Amino acid sequence: MHANDRGHRHVYVPMRDGMKLSTYIKLPEGSGPWPVIVSRTPYPAALPVWLQRAEFWAEQGYAFVIQECRGTGRSEGEWVPFVHEMNDGLDSLLWTIRQRWSNGKLATYGSSYHGTLQWCMAEHLPPEVKTMYIAFAGIERYRQNYMNGMFRHDIYTVWALGNSGHHPLLPPDKLYREALSVRPHIEMDRRLFGQTLPWYRDWVTEVDPASSYWNTGLWAYLKETPRKTKVPVMLVAGWFDHNLEASVLSYNKLPEDIRRKSFFLIGPWVHTQDISGDLEYPNHDVWGPQQTKAALMWFDHHLKGKPLAAGDIAGTVQTYTIGEGSWKSRDGWIRGTDSIRYYLSAGQGEHTLTPGKPDRDRPVTFDYDPDRPVPTRGGAALMAYLTGAPDASRPASVVQDKPGTRGDVISFVSDEIREPLRIAGRIKACLYVSSDAEDTSFTVCVMEQRSDGTSYNIRDGITSLRFRNGRLSAYRPNETVPAEIELWPITWTIRKGSRLRVDISSSNFPAYHLHPNTAGPWALQETVKKARQTLRTGGSCPSWIDIPLDGVTPGTASS
Repeated sequence: MHANDRGHRHVYVPMRDGMKLSTYIKLPEGSGPWPVIVSRTPYPAALPVWLQRAEFWAEQGYAFVIQECRGTGRSEGEWVPFVHEMNDGLDSLLWTIRQRWSNGKLATYGSSYHGTLQWCMAEHLPPEVKTMYIAFAGIERYRQNYMNGMFRHDIYTVWALGNSGHHPLLPPDKLYREALSVRPHIEMDRRLFGQTLPWYRDWVTEVDPASSYWNTGLWAYLKETPRKTKVPVMLVAGWFDHNLEASVLSYNKLPEDIRRKSFFLIGPWVHTQDISGDLEYPNHDVWGPQQTKAALMWFDHHLKGKPLAAGDIAGTVQTYTIGEGSWKSRDGWIRGTDSIRYYLSAGQGEHTLTPGKPDRDRPVTFDYDPDRPVPTRGGAALMAYLTGAPDASRPASVVQDKPGTRGDVISFVSDEIREPLRIAGRIKACLYVSSDAEDTSFTVCVMEQRSDGTSYNIRDGITSLRFRNGRLSAYRPNETVPAEIELWPITWTIRKGSRLRVDISSSNFPAYHLHPNTAGPWALQETVKKARQTLRTGGSCPSWIDIPLDGVTPGTASS
């Protein structure tokens, strides 16, 4: 063991197979022993940040352990994402418990991958672990990688490039754009690294949610681990974080008795645990910078026996309402009291959203060219911005193009909203569509259009026809079919005088892969073709969106 100039002790902790993992320890001043917070990371570049964070926790009276995952940083072994995290994590916890500076009360802590690896060992935690703090992380890998058969390029291609474990053949600033352009995409790894990434190849070819890849082995085990959790969990998620959906599903799978002791915090944040985009979010930071105040409160309660500073928050979900700047306490989960349905109504010039179903079907057609995609503007399914690339798509809610900017984006706009429209839950869309292609995709983007005409995205979604309505389905060219798209949850108040706007198109790139308009796994397709798309808007084929309404009284969080 040795210490660096900041007093962090560095040791190599042996695993059950003999591999030794690089581990840093920061102890508070005094003789101890102390409660311990344990975290693990696969990101060597982030180690200085973690060492600085360790100093903060030591100042609060906690011993802090940060370990580099197998095959990363100074740790021994081979780096294979997720595979070793259960055993390595449990071995490291048992090692920590045996140390003289540990008082036998531990918590695990971390966000993103650091959170997912906590879920990996949740079922088998030793009794000394009293709680887990899991932020911006999830374990529903198919639903994280795909939405209705459409791969989340901007997230998982970027992640693969940065965590391949191999040296690229191109300069770092050229990797992402080159990766997006490779056809067939399955050859991306050979083109950029000169060798294959088997786990990434699985991700981009296993499009069917019913495939054995997602329903056996590690991924099948992981998505059920919340049901087996035996300690209270503090979960943190962001409305514009790519792990939001998986965080929600994880929370709702907790055993009822554990959920009543747990705490879920959802704010207007992106993956950096901070705000982004073109809107302002007053009061978003009442839980402290990057929710540190909330984490300290939670650990003080579970490891030191202090009362919760925010009152009786156990068993609640605290949500931030965009448009109001307020926090609301919810019992269990977001439950809307009602909903309102708007129908897409095509007109001769402008298209509208109406509360009544149009009697007449007025089809709207447009051409979708995969070589001329609609660029991503905001949303939650993004990660490339974390690289700092100047051309990366911006996350969160951003100003959108005006209606009519592109011929392949069809906009529908409601009348002015007479009273604030409080959205809480999952917006759902049902599109009656057809295409002259054997398979294709359709997108929906729901927005608030302010009185000055400026529009901000609320939620977006996408579906392929082959995987419409959440399952593998046959499709014949020019067949009209209903395609339902359930968007991620949100709490958002559309202000009085604004309008609701819905855009329909067929691409949202690079948030999602470009559908080649051919059948078969998208990553194996070498060529693309144009498609003529048709959206039906009335009569026997009424396309619509359902808006869930909030019944919770506004109020500022007590923290």
